[in-house]
Amino acid sequence: MKKGNNTRRLWLLLAWFGLVAIACNVSSNPPPTLPPRDNGSDLTPKATLGYATPLPGSETQSAPAGGQAGPGVDLALYHLLSEVDSDRMVMHIDTLVNFHTRHVNSPTNRLDYGVGAAFNYIMDQFRMIQAQAPENFIIFPEGHEFNAQYDGTTTKQRNAVAVLMGTDEGAGTLVIGAHYDSRTDDLSDASGFAPGADDNGSGVAAVLEIARILSRYPQRMTIMFVLFAAEEVGMQGSRAFVEDYIIKNDIPLVGMINVDTIGSWNDIEGNINDRDIRIYSAGPNDSSSRQFARAANFIGYNHGLDLNIIVRDQMDREGRYGDHQAFSDAGYAALRFIELLEDNNMREGRDTIGGVEPAYLLKSTRTILGVLAAMAGGPRPPRNVVMREAGDGQHTLVWEPVPDVRQYIVALRSPDSLIFDQQFTVDEPRTAPWDEWDKFEAIAIAAVGNNGLVGPLTEEIAPPS
Repeated sequence: MKKGNNTRRLWLLLAWFGLVAIACNVSSNPPPTLPPRDNGSDLTPKATLGYATPLPGSETQSAPAGGQAGPGVDLALYHLLSEVDSDRMVMHIDTLVNFHTRHVNSPTNRLDYGVGAAFNYIMDQFRMIQAQAPENFIIFPEGHEFNAQYDGTTTKQRNAVAVLMGTDEGAGTLVIGAHYDSRTDDLSDASGFAPGADDNGSGVAAVLEIARILSRYPQRMTIMFVLFAAEEVGMQGSRAFVEDYIIKNDIPLVGMINVDTIGSWNDIEGNINDRDIRIYSAGPNDSSSRQFARAANFIGYNHGLDLNIIVRDQMDREGRYGDHQAFSDAGYAALRFIELLEDNNMREGRDTIGGVEPAYLLKSTRTILGVLAAMAGGPRPPRNVVMREAGDGQHTLVWEPVPDVRQYIVALRSPDSLIFDQQFTVDEPRTAPWDEWDKFEAIAIAAVGNNGLVGPLTEEIAPPS
């Protein structure tokens, strides 16, 4: 993950944009808990993994092997998630569909048709959100403009950008984004019907809804909400944003969450899955992007979010791409959320609002909001994690205390596992001595706030060999 100096540069940049707007108008004997959810088959859940040796400080001989739920959603997060409104999101999607097309070469100067109408609608939504939180929700008034080139035509395109300023100096920045352009079967056809309801009106609707909700609650980290243009023609909008803004201004980016196609629960044969959602991220398995994806799975499990988050061992589906790749290619941690099943017959010119299932869209948005809120608002991950020798081949894991937390979760990843498949809690910033650390490939730690919110994980460390 790339990190900048601090958030001061971001404040100065946002102040400049504001002027433009004016001018334009844990204890030593913890019992082990269940491991996170299995990350196996899409349609047939497998038994939860267990481990045959005692965890440090455990009085049992092995970790339990299944049956119980995770720790569950804390009350504050529960109320946050309950604010997600599926009717509002369907309204957003329906509006975008009614612009007929959002093709990169469609008109940019009309309010009722084409990609320009979509941009103006998104900016109107951002302005309404800003009206309810004028002090900490800041809009780039003209968006982020860039030149897009496709099919022999150069156009001025705009990414819609808003920023929710964080409360903690040095906490870093998260980007959550979705592309708002669309296409029909013939990618060169700029006037054909390209409704783009699920791909990716659903992602736009989710990001707008998440921005609306989070804008009213202070978050420790800064969150940037970006709706990208020109994704369908080579991720031109996200690549330009990374180059022109993130890199050039040394934004301390912790990670990017791409929300792309999250509104349908069935495949081409009519099979339905309303339990799961996929995450794609760049490998290898110890990359910053894969660790970011694992952290999302870990948070989803520990808060009992609506959908089981399944981590895939790929950047994206075979032959496909998304805006998260632009961030990964530049060296930043990034992931993509996408529905588990895809109905490819309902794409391009047939991707109408009838293919969006509001109940699944509600679950997927609540799940993504839960992950983002925990990462941005949860306690900071522990610092200075070290493994100390404790004699007799045993080691103790210790770290600096985190203020205002009630316990810590130690997550363990077995060799080649895509997720943390074991975990246990401690009340102090250390574990009991243990001689079985080397059975795992990686270890990470998260703090649990006094309000029950599980924060982001530390970077993974390798156990002693």
